[in-house]
Amino acid sequence: MKSFFSLGALLLLLTNCNTSYDEPRISLEGYEVESGFEIDVVASEPFLKAPVAIDFDNQGRIWVVQMLKGYMNDMQGSDETKPNGSIDILEDLDNDGVVDHTKTFLDSLIMPRALAHVYGGLLYSEPPFLYFTEIEDDKPVNRVVVDSIYAVEGNPEHQPNGLMMNIDNWIYNAKSNFRYRRENGVWKKEATTFRGQWGISHDNFGRLYFNDNSRQLLGDHVLPNVLVRNKYFTPEFGVNRMLTDDQRVYPKHATTVNRGYAKGVLNQDSILVKATAACAPLVYRGGAFSSEYDENVFVCIPEGNLIKRNILTFTGDSTIAKQAYENKEFLTSTDEGFRPVNLNNGPDGSMYVTDMHRGMIGHHAYLSPYLKKKVAVNKLDTLINFGRILRVRKLGQINEPVRDFNKLTSMQLVALLKDKNGWVRDRAQQLLVYKQKKNGIEELKQLVFDTQDPIAISITCIIYIRRTQRIVL
Repeated sequence: MKSFFSLGALLLLLTNCNTSYDEPRISLEGYEVESGFEIDVVASEPFLKAPVAIDFDNQGRIWVVQMLKGYMNDMQGSDETKPNGSIDILEDLDNDGVVDHTKTFLDSLIMPRALAHVYGGLLYSEPPFLYFTEIEDDKPVNRVVVDSIYAVEGNPEHQPNGLMMNIDNWIYNAKSNFRYRRENGVWKKEATTFRGQWGISHDNFGRLYFNDNSRQLLGDHVLPNVLVRNKYFTPEFGVNRMLTDDQRVYPKHATTVNRGYAKGVLNQDSILVKATAACAPLVYRGGAFSSEYDENVFVCIPEGNLIKRNILTFTGDSTIAKQAYENKEFLTSTDEGFRPVNLNNGPDGSMYVTDMHRGMIGHHAYLSPYLKKKVAVNKLDTLINFGRILRVRKLGQINEPVRDFNKLTSMQLVALLKDKNGWVRDRAQQLLVYKQKKNGIEELKQLVFDTQDPIAISITCIIYIRRTQRIVL
């Protein structure tokens, strides 16, 4: 009896210790990425339904903001004011690179739109508020209001978003003229240049990049707030500049766009000619692609079901962008549900694409009769409750195991300031500043004199100044 019980218990234990899980299989037929790269699905429905932004935590897990039924569930936007949104944690429990579990961190949110892992917690926006909450066992605790008027005016297409921590230790936003920082537990809000519409990014030295619907890439030639220290001076040059006049796009098929009836919007084959809903620029800083892709800026064109690539040239006093190709794009799809709305550098060096995967992406306030008719014919309004996160990698890319930053010492974090991956450098910098530990300062001083690594020098100077409290940047 005893041996039978032991055998039964063992069989039960083995049955319950699954090493793999059922995962959705999503076809990428009709998707074409530039030669030398591959694209795969990291997460999809049923784990996602209308994702709009993601961020990675210190363990490398993906946290996602979802609008669910809140945004354009139908052509009238009927559920816009209902608490249908959420922030969820995506998990890959069998470590095969595909999400197989999800847990809800926050739910019953009304149109949440941005998030960022900073200061050991989560900063997120649920209009009109900007909140910060500490995290305990993957649950929110001690939530505070950072700004009660963060996103007061405008419809969902015209409210602040982004929440990007730059290397100057300020958090910047698109569609906003304010930046934020926490010092000694106190949140600060400060004026800055108004930038962009949806999405924001920075390069290795902290210059900012953004865009709006019809201008696919804007940016600053100088570091943030350098030209606005005098509150009585409004700069006309150096900030908020159009980096390229080339707004052409090259979709693979005829797409349904809002103003397709207007002259010059579509060509003779009903294919979109120029960007009309550009968003979410990303300066690629992952360090895993070939060197010619370093600090290229990728831009989402959701209305054309594509992602564009721009090459930057830094001159003595400006930044110039040029489209990488003519008559082609970095990533295209004939799937009209493919709606790239955000891009992220990942802790593994890959580029991550947040695909809202929705038929309707234009707000009902702007829908033309032309578009309503096209949507009805193509039944795009029925494409809801979907969502994907895609990963773009170089063919043969071997990714380093994702580190658990929560377990790293100050010495280890200092060493990561020289990592080839900009995401890794940024997170190491943030934790060094946040933890305010005195050990590691000698190593920081040594990095300042490493003339072979100008990127590490610039980051180290900022950290060293903040930690020794000599000045506040």
